Amino acid sequence: MKKGKSLITVIMMLCLTASLLTGCNGVKNKEASTETDKTVSDGDKEKDSRTSETKVLKALVPNNGGLEWNNGDANPVYDWIAEKTGYKVEYDILPADNPNDKLNAIMASGADYDFIVLSDKGRYAEYASQGALMDMKPLVEKYAPNIAASINKTLLDICVVGDTYFAIPTMSPSGREDSSNVGLGMMVRMDMLKTMGINKPTTLKEFTSMLEMFKTQDPKGHGSATVPLSATMGDLYSLRTSSLGGAFGIATDWTDVNGELVPYQVQEGFFDFLSYLNDLYTRGLLDPEMPTNQTATVLEKFTTDLALCRVDGYWSIPSLLETFKNTNPDATVEFIQPIEKDGKAGVSTGSGNQIDTYIVIPKNSKNVEATMDYFNKKLEPETFKEMVLGTEGEDYTIDADGNYLPILPTFFEHRGNANAYLTGANDDYGKYWLCRARKNENQFAAYSQLNYDYGKFVTIDPSSELPCAVYTDISAESTSSSSLTEEFMVNSIVNGITKESFQNFITNWKAQCGDKLIAAQNNWYKTK
Repeated sequence: MKKGKSLITVIMMLCLTASLLTGCNGVKNKEASTETDKTVSDGDKEKDSRTSETKVLKALVPNNGGLEWNNGDANPVYDWIAEKTGYKVEYDILPADNPNDKLNAIMASGADYDFIVLSDKGRYAEYASQGALMDMKPLVEKYAPNIAASINKTLLDICVVGDTYFAIPTMSPSGREDSSNVGLGMMVRMDMLKTMGINKPTTLKEFTSMLEMFKTQDPKGHGSATVPLSATMGDLYSLRTSSLGGAFGIATDWTDVNGELVPYQVQEGFFDFLSYLNDLYTRGLLDPEMPTNQTATVLEKFTTDLALCRVDGYWSIPSLLETFKNTNPDATVEFIQPIEKDGKAGVSTGSGNQIDTYIVIPKNSKNVEATMDYFNKKLEPETFKEMVLGTEGEDYTIDADGNYLPILPTFFEHRGNANAYLTGANDDYGKYWLCRARKNENQFAAYSQLNYDYGKFVTIDPSSELPCAVYTDISAESTSSSSLTEEFMVNSIVNGITKESFQNFITNWKAQCGDKLIAAQNNWYKTK
């Protein structure tokens, strides 16, 4: 993060001499925003090819899994939006590899985009703090009443850097009313449990016993290749937040302890959690190849009867069942509830006010008024609904309970990638989004199991609404914390953990990054 920040800062300073980024010396410099607004309102648009007559805007977007952003045949919603709003958008796509390097160079060069879609909170906060973005607050007030009426104020508050906000946030949709979605859980081969004559575990003791029985009984006869719980290094975080960590009181990254935020790294439960995983690893109950496993390797072990369980998401269910048709037609899978110990269990989520993307306008944009008009038209309530859902009776239906149900295959033919084209969303987006979740009966059953059947275990991380202004101040420490913690976890699981090694980790972690993280989180939390 620091390297990227220094690069963009140096180049932007050079750009000052050419007046490409006039006034980009910080959040408090409001004259630059005023001057840019004046340029638009004074009718200087004729200097740019994307005028109000042509109604063409240019945008920079993330690489979204090969999405053909400009292809109206592949994505009919693209042409529909242009027809409905009167604006056509030409999208440039960031590369899949090292996108932030390319983005930094584009931002520093003053490349001419009318808006940019950012998916990284830290990246947004960095550009906002450097003054590289338009101040959205006065623009919304002047040009976009639908934005002001539609977007949750809490989301705008999260976007505040300095004393204003520089992005239109698009909410991350959730079918839950109290929190963000639960996406991951511990997936278990139910056909294997039936063979062993046991039920799904609910307690840590039962979970451990299940792993032991699978290793001992070896129902598929794979011998030493049998791995009850398979995982990658990257799965260790999810094992804590979605499945096992709640049993040790550390499902969330931060916990409110008597009004103070305490990170999981310094809690006794973290020591117990790592001791437990080390015990599993030592006994061959946790995959011995965990440090080197790739996601595809874990999936292969699970679908070829080598592994009993793994962490996965509800969205993987349809493709997983298709794979099982070829490898084992009798295989069945389910998610188990977050594991309990001594009455403690939990799965971590953020609050219901999470942000998926940050829509920003670069400081040197020449089409600010037109761009804001485009955003505003897309958030007219009926336009937004039709953009997301399509046409009632053709793309979706509504049942007696008011649920939106997709009509297949037309819903996904017409609105399959509609979510990628959002520039802001209203509070109804969550219930519209559930129409997408219902695209497959088995997928929605898995989603419902994690979010509704196990809903009582949901634990909201109190740090999930941390404002971008605070986040940008601790972004380097956050990166350092992730690296130090993962290294310690892997070493502790593979080589063992002692009270002394745990205390040494805490001391080192606090000195390198933890003390600043704790101070910043609590300074915000106590005044929020």
